[in-house]
Amino acid sequence: MDLETDRKTFAEQGFIGPFTLWEPEEMTAWWKTQRKALLDPAKSARKVFDNPVNYDRHLDIPGLSSLITEPEMVRRMQALIGPDVLCWRTEFFPKNPGDSGTGWHQVETYAIGETSEGMLEATEHSDGVPMELTCWVAFTEATKENGCMRLIPGSHRQWRYDEHAPMKWNGAARDNSFFGYNYEDIKIDKNWDPDAQDVRDVEMRPGQFIIFTARTIHGSRPNTANRQRMGHAIRVVPTHVRVYGGMTGFDEFGHHFDLARHGCVLVAGQDDYGLNRLAQHNAWGDRFTPLDRMAV
Repeated sequence: MDLETDRKTFAEQGFIGPFTLWEPEEMTAWWKTQRKALLDPAKSARKVFDNPVNYDRHLDIPGLSSLITEPEMVRRMQALIGPDVLCWRTEFFPKNPGDSGTGWHQVETYAIGETSEGMLEATEHSDGVPMELTCWVAFTEATKENGCMRLIPGSHRQWRYDEHAPMKWNGAARDNSFFGYNYEDIKIDKNWDPDAQDVRDVEMRPGQFIIFTARTIHGSRPNTANRQRMGHAIRVVPTHVRVYGGMTGFDEFGHHFDLARHGCVLVAGQDDYGLNRLAQHNAWGDRFTPLDRMAV
């Protein structure tokens, strides 16, 4: 694990990887077990958010609880944002045969959709250090044919979209939209064409992952194959970032999300700020065990 190379590559590109967490056979077997848990009605009743969007299932599915603390991923996160790391959200990104591509988008504070209020607020700033990261894990194969992710290297250094401009959800995912939100409407320079840039298609085998800042402009291809693509996003911040500050809920993708049961998970280091409510246990009483601090 060459963390210094990771830092240099990330500074240049806004993302690193793919890296191998597990071999394809191991990931395929593991994902089969997690799918059974996700489909269990008893476990679904314990979801943090009572709606069809599967946010934060790491808080009630033991396998996903373990995944977010995998050292192979967390050590790289620490190298990029510092020794103390909180997981504030996880989410699934399925793309079924025939599903459209996801349009280009760029965020940082996650002020998405109906509100211009960000979900993340940094209380400190360091040059070259992002306030958020996403680790995107391939649970299945991700290819150009079945909808792999696409990123524009270096785009994290310039804002091309105004994430605080309000957008209206149109109720349908279609090409060039972000699950019903049209980022074309909030493009700062209407003449700038993301498709004319140096676009990188990131193909991955099951068990591989990439790490990127959501400031790096990204999207995905449509699924023109006869097999599902399933990705899982683990979203993390340094402990100085306030998550959902003062919010009791939010509206997104046509649903209301009540934050009464939400909590962040300390996956590395320690929390000296105390800005966020922490989830110490999941529904089965298993403890989340953070990695030790790492000198960065």
